Amino acid sequence: MSGISAFIQNLSLDVTAGAVISSLFVCRYLEVNPSPQMMLGLGIAIWLIYTIDHLQDAARSGSETANPRHAFHLRHQRVMLVSAIIVFLLGTANAFYLPLSTIKAGLILGGLCGIYFIYLKLSAMHRFKELLAALIYTAGIFAGPLSLVTVWDWSYLILFGLFLLPVTANLFLFPLYEMEIDSKDKIASIALNTGRKKTTRLVGLLLALHAALTLWSMIGLPHRGQEYVFVLMNLVLVMLLIWPQQFRNRQLYRWLGDGIFFIPMLGLL
Repeated sequence: MSGISAFIQNLSLDVTAGAVISSLFVCRYLEVNPSPQMMLGLGIAIWLIYTIDHLQDAARSGSETANPRHAFHLRHQRVMLVSAIIVFLLGTANAFYLPLSTIKAGLILGGLCGIYFIYLKLSAMHRFKELLAALIYTAGIFAGPLSLVTVWDWSYLILFGLFLLPVTANLFLFPLYEMEIDSKDKIASIALNTGRKKTTRLVGLLLALHAALTLWSMIGLPHRGQEYVFVLMNLVLVMLLIWPQQFRNRQLYRWLGDGIFFIPMLGLL
């Protein structure tokens, strides 16, 4: 992996950008107009969550960590902490430019994040870490757009599921690729807790449910012509599940796995 690519991944900039793009896609679907400040707030929230999470994992792993992201955060711990504080203050200032409904949604999201980090602190096995992270990431994508909606439509729940399922499958897939690293660093993951075979089957089930939900949305919901986005997201994750050896080198699986949240950009064209 090149220096620039590693830098982007270590700082979770790709994950942050993917969340913003996905949220813009949801705004297009819901037919609402987000402000630049709203998207900035989402980017700040996602970046802070991932940065704090990586800092905690790095501290838990210690100086001998085999995970490149954790090693990066441990090596630059002071800089990352100062950066997180500055970004948090920027987010606080940005909140004054957001609608009250969006601020309320942000507070709910902040509460979920608080529950997540308390859970990580109290739980030794972290059995629900990936699931909680998936819920928070998806909630972050939807918080801003839903705060602008004036009339609720049940199809929004379907759209939420169309994002939640691949986000969850994605976060279950990565531990399969990183079982050896996580085991060495003593970082609990769903793959280590339940085993490779069960986790693989669970990811397959999630992707099958996602494919079925996508098909149902094509047939049962008003056609918007954007379902191909979810088909492509699913296909990428299926490839990562079926051919792990092809994507293990240079952490290509992470680029592809996190890259699925750039696919909604096609629905913005």
